[in-house]
Amino acid sequence: MCGITGMLVRDGLSDLDRAEVRALAELMARRGPDDAGTWDDGAACAFGFRRLSLIDLSEGGHQPMVSADGRHVVVFNGELYNFRELRRELEGRGRTFRSSSDTEVVLQALEEWGRPALARFNGMFAIGWYRPVERTLLLARDPVGIKPLSWWWTPEAFVFGSQYDQVIRHRRCERERIDPEVLGLYLRLGFIPAPYGLVERTGQVEPGHWLEVRPGEAPTGGVFRQVAEAPDPAERLTGRAATDAVAEAVEAAVSRQMVADVPVGVFLSGGVDSPLVAASMAQAQPERVTAFSIGTDDPRSDESEAATAYARILGVEQHLRTIRGADALALLDDVATAYTEPFGDYSSFPTMLVSQLASEHVKAVLSGDGGDELFWGYPRFLRLRRTRPWFHLPWRARQGVYGATRYLPGRRPARGVMFPSIGDWYLNAHSGLGDDDLDVVAPGFTDLPGSFDLFTLRGTPTDDELLQWMRRNELACHLPMILQKVDRASMYHGLEVRVPLLDLELADLAARVDPSAAIHGEVGKVVLRDALARHVPPEQIPMAKKGFTVPLDDWLRGDLRPVVEDRLLSGHAFPAGAFDVEHLRSWYQLHLDGTRNLTRGLWNLLALQLWADQHARPLDLA
Repeated sequence: MCGITGMLVRDGLSDLDRAEVRALAELMARRGPDDAGTWDDGAACAFGFRRLSLIDLSEGGHQPMVSADGRHVVVFNGELYNFRELRRELEGRGRTFRSSSDTEVVLQALEEWGRPALARFNGMFAIGWYRPVERTLLLARDPVGIKPLSWWWTPEAFVFGSQYDQVIRHRRCERERIDPEVLGLYLRLGFIPAPYGLVERTGQVEPGHWLEVRPGEAPTGGVFRQVAEAPDPAERLTGRAATDAVAEAVEAAVSRQMVADVPVGVFLSGGVDSPLVAASMAQAQPERVTAFSIGTDDPRSDESEAATAYARILGVEQHLRTIRGADALALLDDVATAYTEPFGDYSSFPTMLVSQLASEHVKAVLSGDGGDELFWGYPRFLRLRRTRPWFHLPWRARQGVYGATRYLPGRRPARGVMFPSIGDWYLNAHSGLGDDDLDVVAPGFTDLPGSFDLFTLRGTPTDDELLQWMRRNELACHLPMILQKVDRASMYHGLEVRVPLLDLELADLAARVDPSAAIHGEVGKVVLRDALARHVPPEQIPMAKKGFTVPLDDWLRGDLRPVVEDRLLSGHAFPAGAFDVEHLRSWYQLHLDGTRNLTRGLWNLLALQLWADQHARPLDLA
């Protein structure tokens, strides 16, 4: 795990360009505290790098890495889990290696096979590959989108980096030029999905995509690999066959992702996914697994007792830290620093805390992220599924039924039937700020990008069509937020987090699992539950995961009130002129007096301001 950055210029590299790349690399020092490197071709391209050493701890893993003939240069962030198999294949084709690092496998695979090599990589990665003779830079990002990769472009220069602040803080970027539609997207979702960027001319490489650029030319791109789509129902896995296949795939993925030249631990909660990963780790290695858990003094969200029970049953060495809400609130400045793009999911606070705990003991951990998205684990899947038949009725008829059943709560449909379409309802469910609130506080920023169609779903799909649509939607729009959250929090503490449930082989297999094998009644991700039940007593597995959060609604009425008033209500909020301050003040009052709980929307706004104060400023090149 590392951090990468680089610049490609049209009119020749200057000393200032080189100094700027070095400064951009320093911005990501916490991503790679073990080593640093720069390289340039003396003409058009310069790379910067920071290293967190996990595989080949020697100088052999130093980057930027240059091929023996000097015709290929690579910067690589992430891990390649099938690098040993690829290395053997390359050696069979006559290639020799100078190191045992996976970075050299990436370099030589690109030399040997060119861009098609990307589809052969099973891992989490962001890659910059430059060919000095052709003056061609290619960027690529893993098919799930685990590792970040942002960019900015004008004809004069192209800049990329592992952190969004790197592409907006260089001297050429006009940071005040905000894309209003992307701002509207952020205000709704609380994060910015690929390929969008908040500042004009910025963006993100999409998962499974490549982007190619030459000096002075606009970037071009394409797809090299995507996660598999569900096959026809007749070709899917059901029943015991599905459970057996998933259990075996989880064990294989965990085993692959434990490969490192340093100890690897595991995040352990009281739910399903991370205990399954921990159980597979304990089975795969003779050494005792080290696990990290967070508890809280709030019994509504504390699951430390369940996590401790798992640790005892699985025989892992648990490190448990119990925190109070005030402990998390003290992290406000750290959260603002760690999240180098606007980010409004306030579960970032506990994620920062558990990452800090783990980093005190290890340099890498496995997590259970991805299970809910792959196997229909969230309650909203089932709620939407139950309500689907109502959408056979015209919109006006649904509104009438909802009104007529006002006094029949046991027979009343979900309020979501009031939306014009299922897609509109699902977008609202993911939004911290809906249309009505945006019209009040940011009336000029209600439009979404014209190309953003993830929530477009007209008509009434079949049950299977709906389930597959929701799964694709979550993988494309919710999972990226989870991955952003974990990457920024963990890398702030120099910790690598690997996600075996999102291993490519397992993700492709998940597409073949029929919903009947994953959903039983009101319970989702049954295949993962059944796989876990092979390691722990079934009665130990909870029906619902609590999930640790923070009392942000109370903070916004108390400890954070001065911050809201100073940063948002003073008339100087970022971006200038975007918000109606008087309407925002009245809207905030609804939260203060308890009329409405506006926690998600308020935090989206405040997080944007905290980000701007910390990151939307030029580099110091002195």
